[in-house]
Amino acid sequence: WARTLFVLPAFEVRSGHPPGSKAELLQLWDAGAARPFYGQLCPRCQAPTDFGRWWALPPPARLRVAYEVAWRDPWEPFFVAPAHGVPPFDERFLQYGFNRISQACELHVAGFRFAVLDGAFVTHRGFKEPGGFHASREAELDLNRRLFRRFREELRQRYPESPRHC
Repeated sequence: WARTLFVLPAFEVRSGHPPGSKAELLQLWDAGAARPFYGQLCPRCQAPTDFGRWWALPPPARLRVAYEVAWRDPWEPFFVAPAHGVPPFDERFLQYGFNRISQACELHVAGFRFAVLDGAFVTHRGFKEPGGFHASREAELDLNRRLFRRFREELRQRYPESPRHC
């Protein structure tokens, strides 16, 4: 488990109190009051979590690893990492865009595995909608997109023996 990242499925919840259990979350999902995080804005950004697979699992009696998934661009998972041995977050990624993607990409190249948890999840209050971002978002995104291209080149130098890339 030393090189395993524990992925917390992420959801947007329309309003009210966040669900306290997977069963409550599934009820909200069925009612249209919850959905996968960024499900409308960037489905690919959370797709490797495989929400359909997660949804189909019966709520567990306790926290457990449900399944492993492979990293795919542009996945930006929310995860719990080991206390040691994890490459640090690259602080050049400021503001909006590519911050979690760059970190997950490096962890993938560095040889970490991604294990999706069942019995745990994170929520964001409110649905992410087009046009609901600050005015400078596009400029920040463009700057970080260019930085990400350089970052991927740096990873090839940092991990020359890795068969993985992003």
